[in-house]
Amino acid sequence: MSLKRLFRSHRRDRAFVLVSVLMMGMMLISCATAFAWFVRVQVRSVGRERESLTQRSMANVLVNAVMGVLANFANESDYDSPTQRWFQPFIIPFDDLGLWVLQITPLDDKIPIRNLFLPDGNTMRHEFEEPFQNMLQQIGHRELELLILDFLDRNTRARVGSVERDNFINRGPFDISELLMLSQDITPQILYGEGSELGIADYCTVYSEGKINLNVAPVHVMELLPGLDERGLAERISQVRTEEPITGFADIQKLPGASPRTATLLTNLVDFKSRYFEVKIETLDDESEGGTSFNIIFDRTTRQIVRWDES
Repeated sequence: MSLKRLFRSHRRDRAFVLVSVLMMGMMLISCATAFAWFVRVQVRSVGRERESLTQRSMANVLVNAVMGVLANFANESDYDSPTQRWFQPFIIPFDDLGLWVLQITPLDDKIPIRNLFLPDGNTMRHEFEEPFQNMLQQIGHRELELLILDFLDRNTRARVGSVERDNFINRGPFDISELLMLSQDITPQILYGEGSELGIADYCTVYSEGKINLNVAPVHVMELLPGLDERGLAERISQVRTEEPITGFADIQKLPGASPRTATLLTNLVDFKSRYFEVKIETLDDESEGGTSFNIIFDRTTRQIVRWDES
């Protein structure tokens, strides 16, 4: 090999080595950058998880405190009304966790879909027959009455004019959404409504001991009830209770439009206290547009949380 060719070959080898070193350096820099990014993401993730865990723990502490307080108040008052001071919004400052807003709301506010039957689990309670039928009439699906009752009752025998299917739960639902198991007949639009149209979930609830608390029931629910479905009595109750609670049937009888039979018609349908309560908790984070929100439902009688949602 001539000296000239040897020199050219040496230059190519040097260039190859240089390019290899540069590529190796770039790869190492990329790996280091990727690792740094990974570490940063993991640290942030751990930080967010730690903050989330702290907030959940604090929310749990607050709800348990609320359950204890309301359990004590249950023996001191014959009613639960949003006008009571403990159902007003509370702003709670925590040194390390910022501001927390807490709002408690009595439930038992709609038709108790888990309590439609007598203790035998099959015979519908007479007092709820008319409101239940009125509700289905309002949403335009009166034909679903027997099907829903067969879906919920405890036996597997079809009512006259109805059917029993293999997927029928034959028990009270744990959640209103279980009615979607009747997918051939009940759509999300029928259950939850659409636009300005109301659905079954606007009239019925699983969070009830068996009666409707007139201090919190929506007007469209009260209008389903005998004695409140005419002469504007439901609307009047809604107006009066914003200023002072409805404490008993005597308060209703005083209202214009009430008849001597109103209390009798409502005796087994309504009450003025609640067993279930909703607690909404929102954390206010100064460093962002919003914090974590908790929506928790508990049973005052058993002091148990029955639903926990957060976002």
